[in-house]
Amino acid sequence: MKEKINENAVAQQIMDAAIPLFAVKGYTGVSIRELSKEARVNSALISYYFGGKSELYSSILKTQLELLVAAVSVVEKEKLSPIEEIYLFSEKLCSLHKKYPYLIRIVLGEIVNPTFCYDSVVKVGIENINHALKDCIQRGMNSGEIRNDIDPAATAVSLVGMINFYFLTFPLSQELFMEKGKAINHYIKESIEQYLHGILMH
Repeated sequence: MKEKINENAVAQQIMDAAIPLFAVKGYTGVSIRELSKEARVNSALISYYFGGKSELYSSILKTQLELLVAAVSVVEKEKLSPIEEIYLFSEKLCSLHKKYPYLIRIVLGEIVNPTFCYDSVVKVGIENINHALKDCIQRGMNSGEIRNDIDPAATAVSLVGMINFYFLTFPLSQELFMEKGKAINHYIKESIEQYLHGILMH
């Protein structure tokens, strides 16, 4: 059991070191030598635990996207109204960004410069998230809470993009959009209020 725990710790150590490297440099910009140096392990251990650089990268992307999909799943299980779902999803996404600061950069990097992981990992994960949000907005349209003249898919993408923008441009966004003393949650709450003002029935 102790050996298993140690193996898991080493694998996690490698992933923790690789995430910021891949997020900043992309898949092609990172070498096995650089990965092993940053993780402070022998390069052979990367092959032992993951099979190689490509498998490590794929594993990281899957893990990062699973965090997003899991957050959406939690929101869906709450059986809330569409508007309540939008608020809760926004809170969950903000929490993920704060806990995993490289999440958006590594996923967006794959979208901008697709690799072998795009179709099988990234596209599938994002489609699942967008589908859930689109359904939420469609339910709001059906119930009369949300305007019926909007595109649910585009509106779902706008919600995610609005939240991601702040964290993607951090710390510049903090300097430009945040007054001193106001927390990130204030910015997100204000943004969601404006977003809802645009899509709700009045």
